[in-house]
Amino acid sequence: MHPPESRLVDWILGHSKEAKHNLSNSGLPEPPLAEMGVETSFEAFAKEKDVHEEALAGTVARVYRVEPENVVITSGASEAIFLAFSVLGKGKAVVPVPNYEPMMSVPRWLGMTMEHSLDGPVVPGAVYGLTGPNNPTGAKLGGAVLDRLSEVSKKAHVFVNETYGGFAFEEPSTLYSKLEGAVTCSSMTKFYGLGRLRVGWMIADPGTARLLRSGKRLVSGHDVEYCLWLAKQVLDSRGAFVERARKIYTENLATVRRFERMGAASTRLPDAAPFCLFRYEGGPDSVSFAKDLLQRRGVLVGPGDFFGSPRSFRLCFTSPRDELAAGLEELSAYLEGR
Repeated sequence: MHPPESRLVDWILGHSKEAKHNLSNSGLPEPPLAEMGVETSFEAFAKEKDVHEEALAGTVARVYRVEPENVVITSGASEAIFLAFSVLGKGKAVVPVPNYEPMMSVPRWLGMTMEHSLDGPVVPGAVYGLTGPNNPTGAKLGGAVLDRLSEVSKKAHVFVNETYGGFAFEEPSTLYSKLEGAVTCSSMTKFYGLGRLRVGWMIADPGTARLLRSGKRLVSGHDVEYCLWLAKQVLDSRGAFVERARKIYTENLATVRRFERMGAASTRLPDAAPFCLFRYEGGPDSVSFAKDLLQRRGVLVGPGDFFGSPRSFRLCFTSPRDELAAGLEELSAYLEGR
């Protein structure tokens, strides 16, 4: 195995306290659960006799219009990514870039051979790992990509991390239902703002789901039932959380739109995600760029090199609107003056 890498997480956790303007967090702020009608009392939870993993799987199945046997509850999307590559992989992975760092670092840590192009010959038995919408660009998976994945799925495994799918603000859907053999995952972390629950799920055909579930038992055993209980309530009341997310996203996207081009940096605004990838011309590598930006202006962003995208940075717009605007002003001043 290669030494494990978690550069993005280490970067965000290591620098968040010193940042005046944190534009690196890709999940929405935590919601006020009790105010939104979610029962949070541990005493109320203790009276429940449900098997909470099964209960949550049933709710996920209802939301995505699949069967409970298709659903595997996981400890966030992080465990789902690990399971997809370790359980399904046969030593080979194809992960197009740019991409979310763990989608690359997990197969690399497992010692899998890696390719980064979706256009080459299909690698039989490999796990093809994508994020949809893409992290860090926020672009949806287009028709040409879906056509290619349909071809790939005949000879290899297709795994799509759909963590940001809710930001399309459409009827909930999953690529599993559209692409034979696909495995998908999502979580409560980003769209719902509940990362500290560490609750996620995978959707797969029944046979693959059983295999993934067996792998999950070896990795984390059983998830915290109190967290599963809360997550089920949130999904049962999903409409209120959708409207909360829509308000934050719409207002903040309008704020970012004013800064769509800053200095020598430019971007394409996202299709469906609370972040976008800014590219800049010349100058230092993205880590050095981000360090200098943090030191001089107190703005924290995600270096593009962590996503396989040199000379760029991921900018997240999940902060309260006034804080976001202040951070963007500082970023704009930095780019104009560098």
